[in-house]
Amino acid sequence: MKSAKKLLLLSVGFLAMAVTGCNNNNQPTSQGPQKDPNEVSVFLLSGQSNMQGNSSSSATNLKNAFDELGFEDYDEVAAGMKTVQSSVYCAGYGELDHTKLEKNSRLSNSTNKENQFAGLFVPTAPGLGNSANQMGPEFGLAYALKDKATEEHPIFLVKMASNGSGFEQSGTQYNWPVKDAEGNFPEINLYDTFAKPFLENNLQLIKDMGLKPVIKGWVWHQGESDSAEAKIKVYAQRLGDMVAQFREDFKEYARDEDGENIAFIDGMIYQGSGTQWGAQTSKDMNAAKQSFADSADNNYLVDIYGNADPVEENELKPGQPGGDSMHYNTKSSLRLGMAYGQVIIDNNLLD
Repeated sequence: MKSAKKLLLLSVGFLAMAVTGCNNNNQPTSQGPQKDPNEVSVFLLSGQSNMQGNSSSSATNLKNAFDELGFEDYDEVAAGMKTVQSSVYCAGYGELDHTKLEKNSRLSNSTNKENQFAGLFVPTAPGLGNSANQMGPEFGLAYALKDKATEEHPIFLVKMASNGSGFEQSGTQYNWPVKDAEGNFPEINLYDTFAKPFLENNLQLIKDMGLKPVIKGWVWHQGESDSAEAKIKVYAQRLGDMVAQFREDFKEYARDEDGENIAFIDGMIYQGSGTQWGAQTSKDMNAAKQSFADSADNNYLVDIYGNADPVEENELKPGQPGGDSMHYNTKSSLRLGMAYGQVIIDNNLLD
């Protein structure tokens, strides 16, 4: 299936990113039924540490990133964007305990400190990452979407992510689901045991506000932990199995109660030198991600390398200031979230 490509201009420089997928029809095909006035858009955010958020959200680093990108509203948005509300449940490596879903003091960070699994929506602000001093792409995503909603009818982001997680981890780390030989998912996994019920709890919170939640997409950033030859060969299939299950499980919350209307928005992993998994392995993983993006009209992939010239200056990358050898620096985390947001805007996913 041939990919459609669009350019995302995300800075005052010459940065350009490509969003790849199969959906190149942005025009409504019919008038359709009247939209419920209480309808609000919901996005699930999941993955491993770069989604969980290991980039510094300190005022110094984040304000510098805003200045470098030419944005002048740091003070306003850093106080919290009320038009984009976030509920967060993050866990560090090996810290998830499915026997303590009601209250798990070992969680890295959450918006509901008393009952983390129950969820709590707050205005999206810095500090919703691995700790109160870190952030993930949710902040940049909210920044891109903040003018697309109102305080009365905000956009809702539900983030459940776990450091180091993948489809074939060992030890104390739970996996995202992988079907066994009989085609069944394991009883305990990050999707069924954590992300799915956490999203259900948050959907109920939205309904309790008198609003009608409609899931518009699943935003995903994962792959570093699966960047090995054997895992990459089956990555697209494993991802597809999980996304298909998600679309089936939440079809009643999808547009027209059709799970295929829920977009899946993925992001490439960093494929530069100096990573533990190696540049070529990262390229192979990103090719597997591209394969899945090409497999359905409502799958998308943020290509952090597309049309960036020169790549060395414009790519999203880990390191300082604000990151480390495996995690995006502050500006890159901000721009990654904005790139996800641009996918949503360009493809009319809020409609």
